[in-house]
Amino acid sequence: MLCQGELKAVPDLRLNELDERQRLAGRGAAGRRPSARLGWDADRARAAARKAAAIAGPRALWRDHRLFTILVVASLVPRVLASLAFRPALLSSDSFWYMRDAATGKLDQIRPSGYSFFLSLMHVFPAPLLAVTTVQHLMGIAIAAIVYGLLRYWGLPAWGAALLTIPLLLDSRQIALESYILPDTLYCLAIMVVVALLITKSTPRLWQCALAGLLLAYVSVLRGNGFPLALVTAAYLLIRRVGWRAVTAGVVAFAVPVLWYVLSFHAAYGQYNITSSDGLFLWSRTTTFANCAIIKPPPNLVPLCPNKAILPPVKVPVTSTPALVKGPTPANYLWAPQAWWRHDAHPGFNAYNDKLGMQFALDAIKAQPFAYLRASAKDAMQLLLTNDRPQNTDAMAFTRTPRVPVLPATFAQDITMYTGAVSNTHPVQPYAYFMYIYQLPVYFPGVVFFAVLVAGLVGMVRKWRQWGGPAALPWTLAVLSIVLPALLTQSFYRYDLAAVPLACVAAGLAFIRPRAQPSRAPAAAAAAAAAQPAAVSAERPGQPD
Repeated sequence: MLCQGELKAVPDLRLNELDERQRLAGRGAAGRRPSARLGWDADRARAAARKAAAIAGPRALWRDHRLFTILVVASLVPRVLASLAFRPALLSSDSFWYMRDAATGKLDQIRPSGYSFFLSLMHVFPAPLLAVTTVQHLMGIAIAAIVYGLLRYWGLPAWGAALLTIPLLLDSRQIALESYILPDTLYCLAIMVVVALLITKSTPRLWQCALAGLLLAYVSVLRGNGFPLALVTAAYLLIRRVGWRAVTAGVVAFAVPVLWYVLSFHAAYGQYNITSSDGLFLWSRTTTFANCAIIKPPPNLVPLCPNKAILPPVKVPVTSTPALVKGPTPANYLWAPQAWWRHDAHPGFNAYNDKLGMQFALDAIKAQPFAYLRASAKDAMQLLLTNDRPQNTDAMAFTRTPRVPVLPATFAQDITMYTGAVSNTHPVQPYAYFMYIYQLPVYFPGVVFFAVLVAGLVGMVRKWRQWGGPAALPWTLAVLSIVLPALLTQSFYRYDLAAVPLACVAAGLAFIRPRAQPSRAPAAAAAAAAAQPAAVSAERPGQPD
């Protein structure tokens, strides 16, 4: 028999049983809370938010992430100087197209209009271009924080993770790209968030896959080569076996916005696509190797044969490095004043010329496949071998003269519609002087970038039994970010900068070592032993109920 004091110490089994039934009933028929069906647990989310707030506190940052914190603070200096030095922002010819679409709210025929939507959100500020570049500088730091957070999450030491963020925080070309009215920084951030959502130690939940699909839809309308990245990500989810519901959620979240954009584009231009320029850009890719004596195009495509007479001669040895940089490029052919699409029966970028360009390009690739691959590989390797060229208006750098020296009337109208005033890029001293000095020694060399890519590949090979491990997705996306522009149109350094954080993540993951998981057997045995006496005491006669 138990004494009165002992009776009070024995738990009320029926009361506990009732509480447990109520708790399980609140979770739904499957034994889970309704929100857990979507892979979302509110309690876990709140706990994660509290943990993140504790990690991001000043004391925690200085104690646990001191080197990264110092690098972030140091990276603010050139970013503030860049904002003060070049006003209202760094502008290329593409910038004016984006501003015009943001001001008019129309979809563009040449470039997807996802970035114009972002610019329209910034239009509410008194100085919209300064607001855009400021937000993009913050995006650049956020990209570095994602890289650092992912590597620390997977177990890389703080100094190693911080080291791999230096190209993102301090590279002058990254800072210059953030200062341009161009979509590449936003494009890169969206991809990095997708990677952070999906390369988790546990299986990605339904909401993570859905959010990743939504972000990839936006990536696809930010730049024309974003769609293949979504296909690779879908394959990754299938390989990880996240479940058909999660895959379906990701596919639907991707497909619905893209389909809406395609239907909107068809309503505006009569073409089921996101641009009317895919064929024209692919045609421009073929101009550096196409030989019409081999291709034998039909009469309606003969005007598309490359005409070198419309380009100024370039006097450099064919085998020299400057030949890669200064030789005739696809862009030279595409935008030449005498280009065929400017003077045919239906001048301009439209469905008619886009179809002609695609037909010629496919015929050229079929007739000269090795020449196509050689030209594309030569262009892609330019990032790794010739990106240390002198700073000029063709490089992603801070320049003494604007990229567009004199604004045409159309460009002046575009910037006026968006900002309310005509203003081309102009340097402000002495801040510009400091940026000119800063960019000379502080850049990410192509050879080092190549080494980072190789390190990521080595790490994947070591984990080949696990389909490359967590580095597989970022490394594959990094390679695609380099290869796709070269295959589809032309490599520009700003296109390839999106590969830098992806490659850094893959390289860091190559050095992680899996931690041994504690065995659950001892814990299970202890729990069973603890539960045995309680069960025995519950069966004794005279036990209060």
